[in-house]
Amino acid sequence: MSRFRSSNEPGGSLFLPYLMVLIFIFLESVPNDFFVMAQLKIGLYFAPLFFIGLAAESDATPAFLASLGLLNDIVSEMPLGFWSSLFVIFYLLCVSQRNILSTASFGSYWITFAVLVAMTYLSAFFLALMIGDLHLATVPFLLSALVCILFFPLLYFPLTFFRETLSASERN
Repeated sequence: MSRFRSSNEPGGSLFLPYLMVLIFIFLESVPNDFFVMAQLKIGLYFAPLFFIGLAAESDATPAFLASLGLLNDIVSEMPLGFWSSLFVIFYLLCVSQRNILSTASFGSYWITFAVLVAMTYLSAFFLALMIGDLHLATVPFLLSALVCILFFPLLYFPLTFFRETLSASERN
């Protein structure tokens, strides 16, 4: 079992990551005039999505994440389905890592997150190339992925405090 999963109770503590995803979607849509920050698409919502992917057990989770992705598409003025598909793909990639990360250290979580975010950003870049209407600058977009990876510890550790109490066998 994953370190995030509760012992026998359904995940009431998973409300916080969904709320964080929603907050980060709206924060990213706030216009800024900083020199480099105006071009970055820092996906801070990927850290709570990583937590959701490792902990959520509901069959409705991908549909809910797709709706959050549609909201992100609307506020970021992207074609409908762009971020929605990427949210679901990222979630499915995280779910595939549950067994591997069940007894992993923080370093393994961070490396796995980095690989999954890099794969997702590269998928987004290639999807934008295939669409043709989207003009994403290569360096700022890949720099956004790097910044997202570097912010992971700042978002990961607060999320771990809100998980439910683990059984003694899961702590070891």
